[in-house]
Amino acid sequence: MKSLESRETAFGFFKFAFQDDSDEIVKSSCVAAHVLGAQNLKFLAQDVVSWVIRRVGVDRSRDVVEFMWKRHAEFESDFSVLDTLMRGFLKVEMGCEALEIVGRMREVGLRPSSSAITILFKLLLRVGDHGSVWKLLRGMIHQGPRPCNRNFNAVILGFCRKGHVKVGESLLCVMQKFKCQPDVYAYNILINAYCTRGQTVDALGWMRFMIDNGCTPSLVTFGTVINAFCNQGNMMEARNLFDGMKEAGHIPNVVCYNTLMNGYVKARDIGQANMLYEEMKSKAIAPDCTTFNILVAGHYRYGREEDRDRLLRDLSQSSSLPISSLYNICVSGLCWAGWLDEAMKFLEDMLEKGITPTVVAFNSIIAAYSRAGLEEKAYIAYRMMGMPEKTIMWGQKLNEISFGFDEISIKLMDRAYRNIQDNVDIPKPPPEKSLFLDFLMYVTYDYLSRNSLQKNENQGSLKRMEIGYGGS
Repeated sequence: MKSLESRETAFGFFKFAFQDDSDEIVKSSCVAAHVLGAQNLKFLAQDVVSWVIRRVGVDRSRDVVEFMWKRHAEFESDFSVLDTLMRGFLKVEMGCEALEIVGRMREVGLRPSSSAITILFKLLLRVGDHGSVWKLLRGMIHQGPRPCNRNFNAVILGFCRKGHVKVGESLLCVMQKFKCQPDVYAYNILINAYCTRGQTVDALGWMRFMIDNGCTPSLVTFGTVINAFCNQGNMMEARNLFDGMKEAGHIPNVVCYNTLMNGYVKARDIGQANMLYEEMKSKAIAPDCTTFNILVAGHYRYGREEDRDRLLRDLSQSSSLPISSLYNICVSGLCWAGWLDEAMKFLEDMLEKGITPTVVAFNSIIAAYSRAGLEEKAYIAYRMMGMPEKTIMWGQKLNEISFGFDEISIKLMDRAYRNIQDNVDIPKPPPEKSLFLDFLMYVTYDYLSRNSLQKNENQGSLKRMEIGYGGS
């Protein structure tokens, strides 16, 4: 492992070699982890331990801990072996076992690493073990290491993601009691949480609060609130904040321009969107694919034909965009405007001219037809794209293990699967793209986007901690 060029290669070699999880081999692997730790190759040691733990499971992992603790004095310090074990459990997401290692550290008078505790906070919050989060935080306050900004930010983010924004808000307020000054990241987490919930006024209030407390908003701060106002159709406030960004000394980048431009397009104010585009060019801010996607879609739906043609000429003359991106933008614009049959005709014309459309163009049409409930036409585009058999089979397997597909995905996949079984020829996919990975990315996004976060609020544990340990 030491002779291999990279950590990833070394870890891959170990996983390939470690096929036998007998007691003898497990113990040999633990000794190897000791040797790596003794030579300050701690990341490789953690990789070895994590893979051993994954292979042997929860029950036998306790034997691994006892064996490594029993022999560690021959190779490395108490902290080194316990830190390796803790991070090994964290890598395989065994939060309870990682907490037990923290307890063992406390017993021998050691303090766990602050960075490892941050990872543990994230894991506990993700699985909803809030009680252990508060217990761990209290342990840091009493026994160390003293909570730092990264610890607090991880906890604030975890609670906000679960919908407990008030808890995150209260945590930010008590940070100073533990000699931690809230930074821009902490404020951005709260501001984004309120924007996500549609509470833009509260987000703006926190933005003013951070300024009053001497913390300068970042481009991300401004962009988050501007996007929230745009989503609400409040373009006046969005524009005022955009101009305020300049007054605060920030130079808007292409992302900020795209955000405001998208808001104007959704508000059907194509004139203002065009003015922003001209402003970008005058300030030498290079537009990207997103810029043109927004403008082309807006002109197709709300603009004038001559303006759309002028924009497409600008786009075709842009040396920064490949020809495939130009076609993707045109197809996406037609789909967004609701001209689905025109988008399909455009795609067919590309094929007749010998131009191979990219996966992005196909996905735009499939998604648009699916949203419109036009399953037959979505399937035609699906077949034109040429989904490989392994993708269909993998999709079926994901569905068997309760991977949450949307209804249209299941219908398309079932139909394609039946056709494969009937020996229907499926066109070959575009050679330059991995349709397999692209489709997995789509269904993963669909799964995550439909599993919305719960929005219950619970401050009891925080108040107990503050009353019992924070003082006034």
